[in-house]
Amino acid sequence: MYVDRRAEGANGEVVLRLESGSPDVTGTRWPSAMYVGASWDPYELIDRGVAAAAAMSGGARPRSTKQMPPSLDGFGWCTWDAFYSTVSARGLAEGLAALEAGGVSPQLLIIDDGWQMTDVDPPMRKTPAADLADKLHVEGEPRRLLEATQDEFFYESQEVMADAAAHMPQAAGTTLGTVMPTLANLGPQHNAPLHSHSGSVASLDTLDLTNNNTIASQSQDNTGTRPTGGQRQQQDRPAAPSSTAGMATRAQHAGASAVESSGVGVSITEAVRAREAAGASTTTQEPAVPPVAPAPAQLAVRPATAESELAAKNAATAFWLVRASQKVAGWFMGIATAGFLIFYQWVVEPAPPNSLAVRAFAAAAKGLLKPAMLSFYATASDFTRRLTSVRANGKFSHPDAGPDTDWAGVPEALGTVVAHIKRKFGVRYIYCWHGLPGYWAGVMPTDHDELGGGAGIPGLESHIRFASPTQGVLEIEPSMAWNPAVLAGIGVVADPNRLYNAMHRYLHDSGVDGVKVDCQAGVGLIGSAMGGGAALSAMYQGALEASVAHHFVGNHVINCMCHSTENLYRMTATAVARASDDFYPRDPASSHPHIAACAYNSLFLGALLQPDWDMFHSKHPAAKLHAAARAVSGGPVYVSDKPGEHDFALLHSLVLPDGSVLRASLPGRPTRDCLFVDVLRDGKSLLKVWNANSVTGVVGVFHLQGSSWDRVRRKFHVHDKAPRRLSTEVRPYDVDAFRPPSNGSAAAEAAVAASEQFAVYSRAGGVLSLLHGNEGVKVSLPSAEADVLTVSRVTRVGGNAFAPLGLTNMVNGGGAVRAVSHTFGLPAPASSVSGGASNGNGRHGGVVATRECVFTMTVRGYGELVSYCGREPDLVLLNGARLQPEVSYTYSPGVVAAGSGAAAEGGRLRVDLPRVSDLENEVQVVFRSFE
Repeated sequence: MYVDRRAEGANGEVVLRLESGSPDVTGTRWPSAMYVGASWDPYELIDRGVAAAAAMSGGARPRSTKQMPPSLDGFGWCTWDAFYSTVSARGLAEGLAALEAGGVSPQLLIIDDGWQMTDVDPPMRKTPAADLADKLHVEGEPRRLLEATQDEFFYESQEVMADAAAHMPQAAGTTLGTVMPTLANLGPQHNAPLHSHSGSVASLDTLDLTNNNTIASQSQDNTGTRPTGGQRQQQDRPAAPSSTAGMATRAQHAGASAVESSGVGVSITEAVRAREAAGASTTTQEPAVPPVAPAPAQLAVRPATAESELAAKNAATAFWLVRASQKVAGWFMGIATAGFLIFYQWVVEPAPPNSLAVRAFAAAAKGLLKPAMLSFYATASDFTRRLTSVRANGKFSHPDAGPDTDWAGVPEALGTVVAHIKRKFGVRYIYCWHGLPGYWAGVMPTDHDELGGGAGIPGLESHIRFASPTQGVLEIEPSMAWNPAVLAGIGVVADPNRLYNAMHRYLHDSGVDGVKVDCQAGVGLIGSAMGGGAALSAMYQGALEASVAHHFVGNHVINCMCHSTENLYRMTATAVARASDDFYPRDPASSHPHIAACAYNSLFLGALLQPDWDMFHSKHPAAKLHAAARAVSGGPVYVSDKPGEHDFALLHSLVLPDGSVLRASLPGRPTRDCLFVDVLRDGKSLLKVWNANSVTGVVGVFHLQGSSWDRVRRKFHVHDKAPRRLSTEVRPYDVDAFRPPSNGSAAAEAAVAASEQFAVYSRAGGVLSLLHGNEGVKVSLPSAEADVLTVSRVTRVGGNAFAPLGLTNMVNGGGAVRAVSHTFGLPAPASSVSGGASNGNGRHGGVVATRECVFTMTVRGYGELVSYCGREPDLVLLNGARLQPEVSYTYSPGVVAAGSGAAAEGGRLRVDLPRVSDLENEVQVVFRSFE
């Protein structure tokens, strides 16, 4: 449904425009087009209204009725920003080992994009070198020489593009911005996606410069030629270059037999070192090989004669000349591409919808520029790649397999890798990423018998369908007109049940516990060619829900990029969904809007799902701000740090030693007084987000002013470089779970508020306040800072007042208090919690009757535990043992502030909790009274 605010009726009413997503699906009547409800409680209203709309539109159940995956309570590490699509088994171990070295043990590992077998369409597999050879009619050895050096072209062009991307403003959230992280991480240290991410990459013949002929050994290619009779077929014209490691492996087969292979491929350096070691152990002298850094292909060296030496020198000279030419050509190509990107970012991207620049570029992208656009997408991103197999690629062939391993030529062993990771690092849950259509551009089609068609699943048909964005979408984001899905199309399967069952069965059998399912809203976009987005989304979403329920016990799935109600309203059982666009680590302007979007989107999403506020980086200028946001979100807490780039002090404030987190129990949502204010642009408002723990409540306060999404520029924009310090008040009733039910009577609410008292503790300021429900404590923050306040209801028993507040060393410290109870009366016969003897009638020594009020807390974690006490306790026990005052606990009177700012009754109790094996401590606070 699209609300067209420009089409107001004569009396100011709003006119709704409904879009099916397909011009062929029309109607004149919609019996369930709008839900109207009212309530005094905004959160109850939204929960009820969204659940009702979902029930009418797609059958999604309310969040409160769904099973939450247990992985939510464990700290996680996601591989995306750490490696992007070059993630490998070795990278998993490196990342987990780096975290473990700092005392952080993730319970959840998310293997993001990069583990699957994918490829571009056949026309895009042809490299510039092969294309040039065709145009020049070059064949035989000159052609092989040209193709053997083609990686130089790619490496040089990518290095130029990477350098340009690193210095260009990161247009996060824009069409160009989606490829910037990939571009900025390309260069000599990474393989290009075209080379290294393929499930159907043909192998190259490795040149033997000694005898100037080719080595017949090559790995099985996926261009339609299969091994027959146990012999490998030789291709005259390979469709695409192999990975560097794959070429080194084939050189090894050609003559470097001394290289010991683990079956996972070897790097160029390893091949050279092994070959040199083998040569040193023989009596035959071999000619020195000129150093190559980095060489796209390792050249085999054999014992030489005078004739062969001359031939080798001539061939080597030719090789280096061609290599240098490729390098120069790549540099020019990189410069040209970077120039195009700059033009696009500064001219096309900011142009208004329906402007001349937008219309002209859209027409060019579908015409003259289409081949260049598709080539750019294929080289610089994964958005035109299609799934060719449900199995992992060669980077997961062995626990030591790295990004330099032949991605297509080495059999995968994902199950071995998963078992190794779980055994070595104690990871409890491992998720794998995949797209709702299979991969970004769907599944390789079966129309032309392409190898990898239908992802290799028997009986699965896949066909290319081209998206046609609706007018409503184009008005918001004109660049959707030249989106990869529009230019390259999506490989849509006829039966998504067959796709998910095959993929999820393979993952389950490999020991994977769940999935992160991305690019979901894109399926609705392609529905324009298949009877409407709603219908196609229903088919895919229903198949996903069924497969997850069957293969991943515990409801282990994270829905991602799924904010279309075509998706959300059909999530009948899955319980977690990303709350916003990505966390963009390179775009400072996106950091604050990300938190605001998560908070406000959670109002809507929280009715049906537990919102996931996405990963972040612990070592980042905005890390503390994002850590506080994740702590109050109620969703999963996970980072995507590169190995070795961690702020362990920050991580230890979020993660307990066993890898668990103190997760709040509800979706974090803006407080009532923040529902209709602009926390990004009005220059005066702080964002407050509330949530509830088992015993306490929590309010996060964030200074997010200064940057926002600019609808004209269509990118994140800093509009105030120096926002001033701002202040707000935090009230106990900001935690809506503590607020009494409202009937619209302000007087009745005020009376209840005046009768209740709460202890409020500020983590940033260390201030403890005693407040009534609607009394506030002032919080003042500079730009880009946050504070987290714990709110705890004061319990009064027999004249004794007590409120647990939690661990001061944890961001959501109140979440450490799992339970609290109290007893009041005569001490138990024979003994009491005070440890003193009793005569059984409540009289010690037969003189004075003693009553004991005992507050018992169950606390998870260790560190400084803070509580509010109305007076100094007579006794404090830890796990049944009496603690010594001023050694293991302290009580500080007169440090509690009232709402007026004056000193309040009572004081602060601090107890030093030790780290125990199960992290569970029982603390008893005892108050005695005598009669």
